[in-house]
Amino acid sequence: MGYKWKPSKSQAKEFAQKMNNDSEFADAWRERKAQKAEKNRAKSEFDYHTAGGEYIPTEHQRREALKFLCGDFMDENALTDLQKNACEMVVSCYDMGIKVHHDQIHIVNELTRNSGFNLIKTKTKFNLTK
Repeated sequence: MGYKWKPSKSQAKEFAQKMNNDSEFADAWRERKAQKAEKNRAKSEFDYHTAGGEYIPTEHQRREALKFLCGDFMDENALTDLQKNACEMVVSCYDMGIKVHHDQIHIVNELTRNSGFNLIKTKTKFNLTK
């Protein structure tokens, strides 16, 4: 690997201040960055839409998605349209046995982790000392 230039702390601080204070400079910088990314994507053979693949959801993911769609325990936290769509896709794809894009599954898994009402966390402990 070759040497890669990195700005010093003072250069980075100066750049951050210029981005905050000079809106024209910041807009021009963001525009150049977007054009460079678009140029790289155009010549790339990577298929961004199918990146990550498609999978059949698990039964646990279906149960969790149904729980979120019912919304019994989510009083103050209503689902966004994106989250609701992801839950509906996971349920219907599991029922039909077809694959769903992994982004939909990620959304349901993230909701499960953040809900605090996870079925995996509520395991029964058995008393083996009798």
